[in-house]
Amino acid sequence: MQDFVPGQRWLSETQAELGLGIVMATDGRCVRIDYPATGETRLYAMRDAPLARLELGVGERIRDRQGRELRVIGARAERGLITYRCEDLDGLDHELPESELDDHQRFNRPQQRLLSGRIDSDHWFGLRYRTWRQGMREAGASTFGLLGARVALIAHQLHIAAEVAGRDAPRVLLADEVGLGKTIEVGLILHRLLLTGIARRVLVVTPEPLLHQWLVEMRRRFNLGFALFDRERFEAIDETNPFQAEQQVLCSLDLLVSRPDAEQAVLDGQWDLLVVDEAHHLAWSESGASHAYTLIEALAQRTPGVLLLTATPEQLGRAGHFGRLRLLDPARFHDYAAFREEEARYAPIAALAARLLDDEPLAAADWATLGSLLGDIEGMGRDEVIERLVDRHGTGRVLFRNTRASIPGFPGRVLVPYPLPEPQAYRTSTSDPLARLTPERVLGPGWDALDPRVDWLIATLRELRPAKVLLICVQAQTVLDLREALLRRAGLYAAIFHEGMEIVERDRAAAYFAAVEDGTQLLLCSEIGSEGRNFQFAHHLILFDLPLEPDLLEQRIGRLDRIGQTQTIRLHVPYLSGGPGEVLFRWYAEGLNAFERVCPAASAVFARQGETLRRALADPSLTDALVAEARALSEELNAEMAAGRDRLLELHSHRSDRDAALVDAIEEIDASREASDYLTRFWDAFGVEHESGPGGSLVVRPGSQMLHETFPRLPEDGLTATFDRSSALAHEDREFLTWEHPMAREAMELLTASDLGTSVLILVRDARFKRATLLLELLYVAECPAPPELLVGRFLPPTLVRLLLDAEGRDHAGEIAHEALRGDCLTRNFKLARSVIGSQAPRLSAMLARGETLAQEAVVRLEQEAMTRMEQVLGEELDRLIALARVNPSVREDEIERLRRRRERLGQSLRKTHPRLDAARVIVTT
Repeated sequence: MQDFVPGQRWLSETQAELGLGIVMATDGRCVRIDYPATGETRLYAMRDAPLARLELGVGERIRDRQGRELRVIGARAERGLITYRCEDLDGLDHELPESELDDHQRFNRPQQRLLSGRIDSDHWFGLRYRTWRQGMREAGASTFGLLGARVALIAHQLHIAAEVAGRDAPRVLLADEVGLGKTIEVGLILHRLLLTGIARRVLVVTPEPLLHQWLVEMRRRFNLGFALFDRERFEAIDETNPFQAEQQVLCSLDLLVSRPDAEQAVLDGQWDLLVVDEAHHLAWSESGASHAYTLIEALAQRTPGVLLLTATPEQLGRAGHFGRLRLLDPARFHDYAAFREEEARYAPIAALAARLLDDEPLAAADWATLGSLLGDIEGMGRDEVIERLVDRHGTGRVLFRNTRASIPGFPGRVLVPYPLPEPQAYRTSTSDPLARLTPERVLGPGWDALDPRVDWLIATLRELRPAKVLLICVQAQTVLDLREALLRRAGLYAAIFHEGMEIVERDRAAAYFAAVEDGTQLLLCSEIGSEGRNFQFAHHLILFDLPLEPDLLEQRIGRLDRIGQTQTIRLHVPYLSGGPGEVLFRWYAEGLNAFERVCPAASAVFARQGETLRRALADPSLTDALVAEARALSEELNAEMAAGRDRLLELHSHRSDRDAALVDAIEEIDASREASDYLTRFWDAFGVEHESGPGGSLVVRPGSQMLHETFPRLPEDGLTATFDRSSALAHEDREFLTWEHPMAREAMELLTASDLGTSVLILVRDARFKRATLLLELLYVAECPAPPELLVGRFLPPTLVRLLLDAEGRDHAGEIAHEALRGDCLTRNFKLARSVIGSQAPRLSAMLARGETLAQEAVVRLEQEAMTRMEQVLGEELDRLIALARVNPSVREDEIERLRRRRERLGQSLRKTHPRLDAARVIVTT
């Protein structure tokens, strides 16, 4: 009879899903065990209780009830209770009574399960093997964190994400032009940083109108569930600091600057990464700064990683540009005058670099100038000189900027204008020229009966049929009125998409519009409702009205005008002639040429001409002068921007040769179909139902005989999914399943944390064995406990060590592959299985002991190889940063020191690597 003492921890041998039990009471013959993880209580007879005492060995990894990761380094027993000596990930010692072990932790004990005859189905063993092999492949891979996003594989976006997410505590300014995908770049960076564990707590601060766009983009493209904080949510959370209630937070700058309590709470939030969109709105000058700027400055000083986003890095003033750089590195950018002087010295270097890139010959004096900057360049080729220039000069390390001039792949744009007469009722309904830009809002119900744009729309849709058409207007009510008018007057059905709809409704509308065979021709969008969605499969855009701000116009066009668009975009603009609508149309078309191409200077022109434009809207006689001034201003400012083009910065922001290799690597993984094979096998084993759906999709539902009540990330009513990237891009209602999708990752974690497949017995008929043979296949995992921010997986990920031992202890793993051993599993014949294991128990025990010795030897070799690799890689990085710091002030001293500390801590962690037996399979050959 076993001795039971209150406080001891025991495991159920027959119901492992109960979790870790604790003895609560005994009465001489029975023992009561509580299982806190599931809330269950069991009463067992002491004499034959199906329980196993939990006694942890040195090297085992555990958690306490506070969630701390610990490693056992010793133990002592007193009055039947065990107290463990442990160390945490930072090497600090702790004493842990067994009663304080995490109740939810699973303890994988293959040896005990195998020798007691508790065996599993062989397909779970195979899935465990594939799971660990996949973990080894992805750890440290260049594609890690970049492959699971629902995005087209655009080279410059992947380049920036890989470069920035590969840094310790990245602090950069992302300044790509409109349409080049800054939000996607940030999403990719966040995705990788969160997967690697470098960042856990993330704060995204945006202007209020962009909150929903960010929420949708992060969820739909990257499976990142940000919590949106507005005033109501902030007030509703009953905690000392509401921002501590969530790990990934999205909030508006307006909320933070308008409420002192929100400002203080966000400053106390202890964030790992801060993202600020539209950072050019943060006003700074030598004489002072706005409240918003000082708040972000305080946040940036407290947060290790900072990403600033702006499409206009310098157009709104050099001082403002310096102010943004100052947020990233106040030590480097501390004096505006010194910054201007440094830029002046840099300008000739940028000009020389441009000539090198264009293969223009350089004079001897030019080469001398380069030699004075770079040191000895004699014998260097053009490419090597350019490489040194990119690495060592300018603001390249903190600034990324791609322009349409340097990135191919954008479509053409054609303007198709339609001047229409303005009804008299619109002219007399209001004296406000801004209101006449959207007159239907003033006139109210019945406006569609007299507005010529409605008849024009009906005729245009019939003419363009069956081509997909996207229509955007300002108001959701206009969307609803148009849908009703089209159906009533012409029998035309349109899908709608506006801010008043739930996200699921919007998904359905977008999917209905995207469907090729049975979808709708027209999608009616409001201004806000169209944000965060891209419809590259459509080539016709109707601008039912025009926004006053050029940025909004470009955002509308950007729903179609993006990399990935395959045809020329036709912009249909029905405007009401003779009034403010015509004035605004001419300002855009003739003054800025903003319809047929991107006008980089448009925002700056609007900033200068805003009042003049408003006067012209009220008095159309001023239009010719307005348009002429706008044309001259835009040509001047656009020329200045082109002349100031920094080719070194472009090269730093986009390396076509290297980036193409990254795209190729992801495409190869996409094409392999390994993830689909793995997940379908997992679903089959778990009892999840799946069947083919429309358009090559897959419908996945909970099965009636599932292993557990739920499956990771699978809703009760199921989901529609695809493993194909192009299908996922066209159908946002389908989950895009990859190795990095939360369903796949959580399924893998569920398996490796469970007992499934840890002890297996199979009978194999194999001609290679002339007589009956006993083999033992052992899967060990070399584990290196380290804080996530050290990225130890870059040098030693959890590595599978496979052994295949015969009865004499010889290892045949190098000769016989895991996949070659297929046979009959004995899970349905437990009597025979227990008989075989019982008769071979002494031999199996000896083979397990031999396996432990061989695994330890293998781990020592892995540890030495990882240590050598780490010292070489980080040593080279450190030497490079030290050399760069001498010639490029943008390399921060704290960055160098952080790398030194990281190398030291990694060395300490790698020396603690140990093998853990994950699974054992007995193979009897006949």
